[in-house]
Amino acid sequence: MSIFRLKLGSASSSKTSLSIKSIKEVVDYGPITNTPIFTPPKDYEPIFPPPINHEQQEKVKQLMVYADTIILKKDDPYYPNERGFLSEGTANRYLRARKWDLEAAKTMLNNSVNWRREYRPDQINPESIRSEVEAGKMYFSGYDKAGRPLWIMKPRYENSSDGDLHIKHIIFCLERGIRLMPDHVEKISIVVDFKNSTSGNNPSVGTCKKFLDILGNHYPERLGTAFLVKSPWFFIATFKLIAPFMDPITRNKIKFINPDDTKECTNDLVNLKDHIPLDHFEVDLGGSFNFEYKANVYWSKLLERTGNPCNIIEYK
Repeated sequence: MSIFRLKLGSASSSKTSLSIKSIKEVVDYGPITNTPIFTPPKDYEPIFPPPINHEQQEKVKQLMVYADTIILKKDDPYYPNERGFLSEGTANRYLRARKWDLEAAKTMLNNSVNWRREYRPDQINPESIRSEVEAGKMYFSGYDKAGRPLWIMKPRYENSSDGDLHIKHIIFCLERGIRLMPDHVEKISIVVDFKNSTSGNNPSVGTCKKFLDILGNHYPERLGTAFLVKSPWFFIATFKLIAPFMDPITRNKIKFINPDDTKECTNDLVNLKDHIPLDHFEVDLGGSFNFEYKANVYWSKLLERTGNPCNIIEYK
């Protein structure tokens, strides 16, 4: 599933794609592995949010005090989970998302607390979304140079039409992605591979809207960069037309990956090697990590790393 929904017709590969493919056919990337990468590169460099001033720090403290007035009682079974969520890091993110409007941040946080109590996103039974994992349409593997987990999306492998299950799987992935974050990292990066995508294997508008609502309202400030790979020319052209009307912060998070690292970089068009270590990126996507997705291997490694059920953590 991809949050970037578009309708694509069948189109032949470009000359560039063919040339890259022919080069890769003669490069030895070593043996194929089915084990995803859940450890960041040793030299990752976190991107920290701007430092906050005294007034903003006071608002963080006030929001933390407010959080203590709405938290569950200690004898509630869900209390440890909620205590971990209502952290200073969460307070910072909700205030940034509401441009440091304390009252707006309180409302937003209260809505999220109520949603989490009802939905229990960190307690989703892995077996309830197991079927969504089979095809390899969405999974984590690798990190970018800022240490953000890479959330790989391949719309061509969409294998169901159950919108509610799609959303449940997305929320499951968001919670697991948070648990894959290393120290000093609070965001994930999305990689959308448009290879062979068609209108038939893209999610509905309703599903996309629900996802964006949940991401914006209950996981604010969690998206780092969205890297778009093998985007068709007309999608790029459309993006250029709508970009001036997009929120500048959101627009800056969307980056198109150069197909061969030869074009001049712009704010929207970037070279892969400048943002993602090649050994953390699949060969099929332009990297050197010779990875082949196998559902059983991925599933066992993910649950081993993030917990089964989900590990209770502090949301730093």
